[in-house]
Amino acid sequence: MPKTISMEKEVVTLLKSAGVESIEEKLERPPDPKFGDLAFPCFDLAKVQKKSPHDIAKDIAENLKLEVAENILRAEAKGGYINFFFDWEKISSEILKEIITKDKKYGRPTKLKKEKIMVEYSQPNPIHSMHIGHARGTFLGDALANLFEFMGHKVIRANYINNCGLQVMKLATALQLWAKGKRPDEKPDLWLWKYYIKYHEEVKKDQSIEAKARENLRLVDVEKDKTATALRDKIVKWCVKGFKETYKNVGIEFDVYLYEGDFRDAGKKIVESAIKKKLAFESEEKTIVADLEKHGLPSFVILRSDGTGLYQTSDLGMTVHKFEKYKLDKSIWAVASAQNLYFKQLFKLLELLGYKWAKNCIHFSFDLVRLPEGKMSSREGKAILLDEVIKKLGDMAYEEVNKRNPEESEEGKKKAAQSIGIGALKYAIEKVEPDKGITFDFQKMLSFEGNTGPYIQYAHTRCASILNKTGTWKPNFKTKALKKEEKDLIKLLADFPKIVEQTAKEMRVNQICNYAYDIATTFSTFYQFCPVLKADTDEQKGFRLSLVAATKIVLRNALSILGMDALEKM
Repeated sequence: MPKTISMEKEVVTLLKSAGVESIEEKLERPPDPKFGDLAFPCFDLAKVQKKSPHDIAKDIAENLKLEVAENILRAEAKGGYINFFFDWEKISSEILKEIITKDKKYGRPTKLKKEKIMVEYSQPNPIHSMHIGHARGTFLGDALANLFEFMGHKVIRANYINNCGLQVMKLATALQLWAKGKRPDEKPDLWLWKYYIKYHEEVKKDQSIEAKARENLRLVDVEKDKTATALRDKIVKWCVKGFKETYKNVGIEFDVYLYEGDFRDAGKKIVESAIKKKLAFESEEKTIVADLEKHGLPSFVILRSDGTGLYQTSDLGMTVHKFEKYKLDKSIWAVASAQNLYFKQLFKLLELLGYKWAKNCIHFSFDLVRLPEGKMSSREGKAILLDEVIKKLGDMAYEEVNKRNPEESEEGKKKAAQSIGIGALKYAIEKVEPDKGITFDFQKMLSFEGNTGPYIQYAHTRCASILNKTGTWKPNFKTKALKKEEKDLIKLLADFPKIVEQTAKEMRVNQICNYAYDIATTFSTFYQFCPVLKADTDEQKGFRLSLVAATKIVLRNALSILGMDALEKM
């Protein structure tokens, strides 16, 4: 197996040869290749040494011992920076060997402290079908789980279902009043949604319906009434069955489903412990409140006055369960930014209660998906259902696939169309920075040009097509002179391991999207200016085929993190 080349480490080693202690994080990528491949800024040193950055850079450059660096051609001082130029003709051989040898493991860190990580995501309320708003947390959470798994961590994918909140009992009340023993005669989560909408329409006319829902909640939560609990469980079972059908359609599977009701009593015991430790108090309204004011956070209610719990009550019990049962090193909650304050409060209370692992609780926050006319409302029936989006995308993708490959079997066309449609949706959501909102727009999301999922998938199929047309070929990792387009592509391919680590550190999967798009566009330019099958010599053909094979591997690995299929043809 070829050795892994770290250009950053080589620069650090070379700087040490001139007596400069440096860290990789200080190195910068010059905006223009004419200034080299990596640069070391001397401005911090200038503050310490009381000299100009230009003079410091010049002194260091003159004292560098280039013989200690295998792959650096030269170093130049310019404008307060030391610019380093690499021997890409030499490096390209090692990079291509590494990618093709490691294959599916290329990009995985060579030195990794493996952890057991739970990623909890999606968490739809079991009262109606998932809408497009649920897609963001679902796809971002799944991509994070894919990323950590790709790196070599043990990942547990968890879905937390709020099966005992007031909203579920509102739906239970609706079924009691209007369903009259009926069972779902269509996709169950969609069937239930109609009753949820009806509840909110009727409660505007008759407020006593709300009182019935609250009494149903009390019967389940406090009285442990078997009839009320059985109805609740039936509703949740139907809804989750519908969810699982949707998850299957988008290629997502969970390792464990956690139900809020299973942790309500455990959470109440933790509330009692918080009271004993004087971390919580009874308010004038008789609610139990976690006292966090002295810790710089607003206090928050952790138990209702009638003894019924809230989701925060269950979250206390569930979080303890997570770490104790699964022996987690880290737990990540992928939940929208509206809960930013709540998770700070929850984690702080757990820390004050003495749970040392509380520091390893992480809230991955993201902004919402909105409709062009404003915020979605499930209770008003104002939402775009995820199932509808998946179907429409698949239908549109089928038209494109049929146009391109009319001779393909019907089964093959439908399978490709589904992969393209779902890939387009996932990519459209994942490419946006998590803290930025998304306004749902079918036309933009369904575009098959530019920075889209189908464009990335097509780059992979183009690589596959070239390699399939070649038949048997002999890899060649060496070349005497790289064309600019070849060098640009190799430099990008070499960046993949660093992109993976950076994405994991910052938990921003949009960086993988940006990188995959750069690879696809750079490969397109390479393909245009560097003939592969009609290369001038067999050696050049072998080298370019190796470069195509390496590009295909990196695109596939990036797509796998994003939860997208790497298609062989479209």
